[in-house]
Amino acid sequence: MDVFGLPLHPLVVHGAVVLVPLAALGALAVLFSSWVRARYGWLTVLVAVAGAAATLAARLSGPALADQISAGGPAFEAHEMWGQLAVFPAVALALLLPCALWAENRSRAGWWVLVALTAISAVAGLVLVVLTGHSGATAVWGG
Repeated sequence: MDVFGLPLHPLVVHGAVVLVPLAALGALAVLFSSWVRARYGWLTVLVAVAGAAATLAARLSGPALADQISAGGPAFEAHEMWGQLAVFPAVALALLLPCALWAENRSRAGWWVLVALTAISAVAGLVLVVLTGHSGATAVWGG
């Protein structure tokens, strides 16, 4: 897949690498600070949705680029493995955060369950995107 003659994967990867950690850190702030939640809660949801979309686009465009450049080796295999996993917490964060914001004033028990699940998805998303990005950079640039 190409966009204006450039492979799509490296373009959307930058979105995932920036937006998912930003959404994850923002979600943790939103969950544990009512001041941040009131001001930036729904903005953080938008960032999480954009990050999930970028992660999904990166996941879908990766195999096409790998075939195009005949990628292989242990670093590439690690990148592929982490990239396949990174989509799940990114999408979970994009789905759980708005649910948590909606449940805040409706159900205290539901609120705390959603806080826990959202926090787990935020941390998992942050870790997996970092691991995916590092292994991808290692696959491309060596080291």
